[in-house]
Amino acid sequence: MEMSDPETIRFFKSLYWEYQISDENISTIIELGECNGITRKNLLGRVLKSRRWYEIKKILSPELLKEALSDDVLNTLFPKSLSQKYYYVREVLYH
Repeated sequence: MEMSDPETIRFFKSLYWEYQISDENISTIIELGECNGITRKNLLGRVLKSRRWYEIKKILSPELLKEALSDDVLNTLFPKSLSQKYYYVREVLYH
């Protein structure tokens, strides 16, 4: 799925329901890694914390999925049981 797809932008914007964030800012975060203090690491962490696996697989590109399952993102998850779940997913997918 293309990152500029309206469904994809809506998906990512819904993660930040408490902020007014534009479609352009979402695209910038995804493409460049940061915009207005929101980082791609934070965005991917929110994806893992708040969405079901089938949604995550549908929306994230293979590159973003691999980044989402990186130590850098997984170490930010709480509770730790959630990060352990995704460490297992990473093990199954990439080893």
